[in-house]
Amino acid sequence: MLKPMIILLLLTVFTSAQISSDWQNRLLLAQNYEQAGEYEKAKSILEDLIKIQPDNYQIFQTLNRVYFQLKKYDESINLISKRIETSPQDINLYGLLGSSYYLKGDEKRAFEIWDSALSIQPVTPMNYRIIANAVIERRAFEKAIEILKKGKTFTDQPQIFSYDLANIYALTMQYREAAEEYCDILMSDPNQLKFVESRMLTYVTRPDALEQAISVIERRRDKKNINYAKLLAALHVENKAYEKAFQLYREIDAQAGSQGAELFNFGQKIYNLKEYKTAALVFNEIVSTYPASPFVSTAKLGYAKTMEAALLEELNEVTPNWKPYYLFRPNESDRVETIINAYMELVRIYPRSEVAYESFLRAGKLELYQQHDLDEAEKYFMIIVEESPLSQFAPEANEELGNIYLIKGELDQAKKYSLNVLTNPRILPAKKNSANYNLAKVEFYKKNIPAAKGHLSKIILDLKDNFANDAIEFQLLLNTSMNDSLNILLFSEAEFLSEQKKFSEAASRYQMVSSKQSGLMLQNLAQLREAEMFLAEDDFSNTLSLLSNIADQKEKNIYSDKALYLSGKIYEFGLKDTPKALEIYEKLLAEFPNSLFLDEAREQIIKLRNKQS
Repeated sequence: MLKPMIILLLLTVFTSAQISSDWQNRLLLAQNYEQAGEYEKAKSILEDLIKIQPDNYQIFQTLNRVYFQLKKYDESINLISKRIETSPQDINLYGLLGSSYYLKGDEKRAFEIWDSALSIQPVTPMNYRIIANAVIERRAFEKAIEILKKGKTFTDQPQIFSYDLANIYALTMQYREAAEEYCDILMSDPNQLKFVESRMLTYVTRPDALEQAISVIERRRDKKNINYAKLLAALHVENKAYEKAFQLYREIDAQAGSQGAELFNFGQKIYNLKEYKTAALVFNEIVSTYPASPFVSTAKLGYAKTMEAALLEELNEVTPNWKPYYLFRPNESDRVETIINAYMELVRIYPRSEVAYESFLRAGKLELYQQHDLDEAEKYFMIIVEESPLSQFAPEANEELGNIYLIKGELDQAKKYSLNVLTNPRILPAKKNSANYNLAKVEFYKKNIPAAKGHLSKIILDLKDNFANDAIEFQLLLNTSMNDSLNILLFSEAEFLSEQKKFSEAASRYQMVSSKQSGLMLQNLAQLREAEMFLAEDDFSNTLSLLSNIADQKEKNIYSDKALYLSGKIYEFGLKDTPKALEIYEKLLAEFPNSLFLDEAREQIIKLRNKQS
């Protein structure tokens, strides 16, 4: 008797499993139809399924979505209403029902349903948020605001509604009200400063938003809550009212007792924004107000760096950075020497510290790139690598020493210091590629082509690096010139001379390469380099003549578009002939539609036309 009962039980279980598997497969098919946009097919399956399993929420939810897609709102209303009869306490159903009426166009009935849902017991903040989310989803923002404000009145955690209210107010351009809500959040939980600041900064760039936010926070500001001052200072920075922000940070630092830490962070922030005048005042304030602060050394360094950055910004306007090569001319400004002296004062006060080594590095770069005093620059860099080879500034000091010895023409020394960069344990990936590129140049100048290619191959492994394109072009030149050893070695001599700023001698070597039958890429590049050497010495006439010949070759010379672009630069910056520069840039757009210089040419055209208007 027992055995037949077991068999019957197994058959029952097997049949139930089959039924379960069947409806699940059909639901999955319906959902696939829904995703494919075949809503009628999905609807047909789901309406059959809901009859078999009327209580299944997954089937109900999917069918209601399909009704929405088909705009069958009466069917949706009927479906949801039946479910409410069996689950009257389910607040989510009222949110859906109101949505159906709203989409149908019956806004009044939708609002009535949403309002009635809020009286369902027990009344909880979560119920308000559920209904508010349903209303927000239908973009009925004013109704959502009404519901959320009502929810704030009966809870002891009103800030949970303030987040949603602030978002809606910002979305609907009610910026004053949004700021009020953010102030409520900050008042209830000061730890939310970063969140509030980040949210406000997403919309304060819109018209009138910043001014309204500042006025609200100034009115609501509680001086006992330091975070109001921090938020207000951040908005003043956004408004470029740096002096007002500075005054607030004075108060913040004093109230926090941070001995200049808050001021220093503010100084760094506006230094990064290139507001050097105010940054200098901030760093000076730390030194004068908190002489015993641990931030004094970095503040003094920050002050010197600020003076340097302000000077370099001015000098950049007169430095011919638009040229591929240019002569080094000592800077005549006394301010360079003043800044170097400021760095040396830091070295005296904080000897053998990272502040001192950064000061040596910066003083060295000023001597090299502004005063063009190679020996004085070498002295500063050498102190770093000899006294503190593991300093964070040692890799860059070694790199600059390599550059100095390249200019001096001392290849073995240049190689030595570039190798030092590679072996330094504190080297950054970008510096490693830079060092490999410099070593490739050194080996090329030493006429050791295989070694040069070896260094280039290490850079090419990282195609995201800034040096990758240069490395690929360099390696391509070496590969395509392997069967032209005499010309590639002559080209190597020319490149070495250009590195040493011996432009006339380099030009004659390039001319020798370009006049001979050699590899196409090598010959083309030599022609371009010859023009660049004349340009370095401001011989615009010869430069433009050579560039014109290259550009006229078009597809026969792979550098023809670059030659045309450089011609435009000469007319723009060298000869100050705006109409001719525009003509050249427009010619580049017309004749070289696939050029890599198209975006830059368009930018220059826009800039020059704006200057003319």
